[in-house]
Amino acid sequence: MYKMPGAGVGVAGGGIGTLAATGADIGWWLALGVLLVLLGTGALIAVHRRNRRLSQARD
Repeated sequence: MYKMPGAGVGVAGGGIGTLAATGADIGWWLALGVLLVLLGTGALIAVHRRNRRLSQARD
């Protein structure tokens, strides 16, 4: 029986071999990760500015 590389290693399909076996290109995963980090950073900056503006309005 054929066993895919990385199958059975780690927890619930977590591994680079499993990602490669699904046909997912690592470049896409890296691009998605960078995009999520940028979106998260932008959201944190927006919340910080909003809170600072609201606290100045109270004074």
